[in-house]
Amino acid sequence: MRRAWSWVRWLLVLQLLRLLVASLFELVPQEAYYVFYARHPALSYFDHPGLLAWALALPASLAPPPAVLVRLVPWLFAAVTLAGLVRLARRFVPSNPGGAVLLLATTGAFSILSVVALPDAPLVAAWTWTLCFLADALLDDRRGAWLPAGLCTGLAFDAKYTAAFLLLGAGLLLLALPRGRRALRTPWPWLGLVVAGLTTAPVWIWNANHGWASFLFQTAGRVEQARGLSPWNLLGLVGSQLVLVLPPLLFVWARTAARAVRPLVRGTLDDEEAFLAAFSLLPAVVMLAMSLVAVVKPNWPFPVWIAGALWAARRSGPWLLRWNAGASALLHVLVLVELFAYPVRLGDDTWVGWDSLRAETRARLGPGEFAFSADDYKTTAELLLDGSIEAHGRNLLGQPALQFDFVGLDPRALAGRTGLFLDSDPRRFDDGPSGVPPPALLQRCGGVLAEPPLLVRRGGRIVRRFRAWRCVDYRPPAPPGPR
Repeated sequence: MRRAWSWVRWLLVLQLLRLLVASLFELVPQEAYYVFYARHPALSYFDHPGLLAWALALPASLAPPPAVLVRLVPWLFAAVTLAGLVRLARRFVPSNPGGAVLLLATTGAFSILSVVALPDAPLVAAWTWTLCFLADALLDDRRGAWLPAGLCTGLAFDAKYTAAFLLLGAGLLLLALPRGRRALRTPWPWLGLVVAGLTTAPVWIWNANHGWASFLFQTAGRVEQARGLSPWNLLGLVGSQLVLVLPPLLFVWARTAARAVRPLVRGTLDDEEAFLAAFSLLPAVVMLAMSLVAVVKPNWPFPVWIAGALWAARRSGPWLLRWNAGASALLHVLVLVELFAYPVRLGDDTWVGWDSLRAETRARLGPGEFAFSADDYKTTAELLLDGSIEAHGRNLLGQPALQFDFVGLDPRALAGRTGLFLDSDPRRFDDGPSGVPPPALLQRCGGVLAEPPLLVRRGGRIVRRFRAWRCVDYRPPAPPGPR
């Protein structure tokens, strides 16, 4: 008995090590952005619903918020996920539930869920418990389970719109399984849907009050970003999952899913297998299809691997955990070396240098001056993190600025003032001049003065570079029409 539960000790050690690592490096721009969310309480937000922001309210009240407190939030959500995963593993992999849990818990994907404050952490936690209650309702005919299933589905949607796959999977199972069709003749699934709708009310109310901005951004906006067929996006998605869940798990899951297609179509797949397929194969196929025309980010498939890892563990032996955990250990060693020693300078915005950037920006700003940037949200969110800098987004240039458009700032209030414009230059690591200012900046300033770039150094090397110009006599764009 003691040996059978030894996996719990490994799990506790693993999660405590993750919390330790989480306390030792700077908040990444995404986390700074969600802290910005939390400092502007709302029913929902432009990019995502509000569950993560609500959970970050306490650490966000501190300036600057300690990294360990911010990351304690996703770590606790990961604990909720693990509790639900144990429950599911006992049902779907009764011969080795601990091995099934460790199969997912040792992956890079679960490290990200545990360490970085992203909306995926509450999404996956609520998703996992939705599967727990849906299994009770659909596989055991426990009618009352539809109500907590609806609640958890609603909470997942309050975290991220990816939760729509839960409704799609549950709907198909209700139609495909004899138990599901019988359940549809009772009020319970419909009551669960009502509970889900009530739980998601904050998202609907916010969108209704803001011209359905978030829904349009995540649907029509994504379609507009599509640039035709691109196999490179598909290869990028598959490659990211090879890294995040490791080749052994991905291979076994893909083999299991491929073998299940024919019995699934014929209706001969047993109910438990169909359940796992509905919440892993179905969303995976949709995301793979989407990746042919648009970028599917590496973290979007995270919920797929709750059912996906259980399905793979159910169809394999202990060898899968050994090989996957071994590959994961190597991956984590490489990531930790890069995280703390930073031997390879990455050509993109990373976790490195934001504290130094804030210090250099404060030193450059004169009395009454503000800072602003136009690189989506990253630089602005990081500058705002410790509360010592007045910073704004690209709405000052008359461009859409994501959540910065929804915090009540009227750029006209800044008219006539001087601002320091920063432009992240992630692929250059030299001290050359800032160069020609962007045309959009010239249109918004009475005068533009070139500044030396802000350089972030680590161990004597330049690891971050921000081009800089001083905008004198800021001239705001004409106010937008009503939303």
